[in-house]
Parts: sequence; C-alpha cells; structure tokens
Amino acid sequence: MAVDFTTLGGDLFVQQRIDGGERVLLRHEGVHLRVDLSVGTVLDGPVRPKVVLPGLWGISAQLLTLKRLGILARHGRLPVTLQPQERRAGRWARMLQALDGVVAGATHRDIANTIFGAEVVRAEWRGASDHLRLKVQRLVREARRLAGGGYRDLLRGEDA
Repeated sequence: MAVDFTTLGGDLFVQQRIDGGERVLLRHEGVHLRVDLSVGTVLDGPVRPKVVLPGLWGISAQLLTLKRLGILARHGRLPVTLQPQERRAGRWARMLQALDGVVAGATHRDIANTIFGAEVVRAEWRGASDHLRLKVQRLVREARRLAGGGYRDLLRGEDA
C-alpha cells in the first residue's frame, strides 16, 4: 500500500539524511510517528514502505509504528487503543504511592520497600551510593508539590 505522507494531516517534518533518504516525523493528534527512508522522498507523493528489521531488539516499537501508520493512512485517524500511553504515568503512580506512605506515617525506607521491593532495599539502602534514598526523597518531594497544587500544571499540559 502506498502512503502519501503529505495528505495524512497533522504536522510533517522532513530531514534530509547525509547518506541519502530522509528522516520523517509526522505529528498527528498528539501521536508522533517517525519513519526513516533509505531512498526517495515523501515530498514527491506516495511512497511504498519496505520494512528493514535489523534485529529483534526494539521490534515491538517498530511494528507499532507500522500499525499506526497503516491505520492512519486507511482511516485518517488513530483509535485511542493505538495512542501512546503517558510516559510519566509510572512515575506519577510511584509518587502517589510515596504520598500515601507519608500520609500513613511510613518512613522513607518503608516507602522504598513498598515501591521497589524489600530485596532491592536490603541491597541498596545503605550501599555505597545514596541513590535509592535520594530517589525516594525526590518522589516524596514531587508528590507533595503536586498535591499542593502542582497537579494543575499537568492539567494545563505543562511539565510537572
């Protein structure tokens, strides 16, 4: 199936590569699709993508991009099920866990046990690095900031 990137809607960014071909970024309704072309240009009209998979590492992301591109080309939009999840969602969940722990009177070590597991805490809490303790402190600090009104920044689409 040939795809005309110029008619898909959204914002199209095309960067010429030194070795020939193009790096193409399509931003459509909050979804970013990146495709690398080894030859040709999307600016001259429809292209018929041929996929090169250099290995199995990262294949899931490549296949998801192809699936999104195919559906977008056929239907003009992406269903919610194919839209990316919020990348910060995992961190926000850990922040909520940390805040719940603080409100319940848990120590930072107790919070670390809950979030990262007792085995990790046993191995790293008093280790050569303060990494884990500092990580918990940051989670607690950021959770308090969000609870104190910083969540509004998230709703406005600002970094939080």
